[in-house]
Amino acid sequence: VRAGQILEMLRWTRAWTAPYRGIGLSNSSFSRLPIAPSSSQGGTEPRPVRLSYKLLDGEAASPALVFLHGLFGSKTNFNFVAKTLAQQTGRRVLTVDARNHGESSHSPDMSYEAMSKDLQDLLPHLGLVPCVLIGHSMGGRTAMLLALQRSQPLP
Repeated sequence: VRAGQILEMLRWTRAWTAPYRGIGLSNSSFSRLPIAPSSSQGGTEPRPVRLSYKLLDGEAASPALVFLHGLFGSKTNFNFVAKTLAQQTGRRVLTVDARNHGESSHSPDMSYEAMSKDLQDLLPHLGLVPCVLIGHSMGGRTAMLLALQRSQPLP
């Protein structure tokens, strides 16, 4: 995917969400859908791990772009695209190493629930809520689960 294609997708997303502004979708509560517990955690909620990330600075007025890599990848997979989008859009851009990948901490639990929990802890800590999640393969599945665990977008 080229940077220009991502810019076009962002314009489309902005146009699609515009009619929904101001109708109560900016509630800051964290509503989660019930999900099957992680099999490697014995039914307990996954413990977050320390994630390695690179944050490119930009305007806080627009939601940040968050890139999530695929299996066996790392945050460096998106270096060129992240830098280009930060320059062209003025947005903050975050690239993240998933648990057990790159420079992030390791854990025996490699479930999507655990990877979603890692992001639920990291994104508010960095002040990147709301944000746009962009994931490839494993990162896309993690992004989808994170989205499904919320009944409403974060403010």
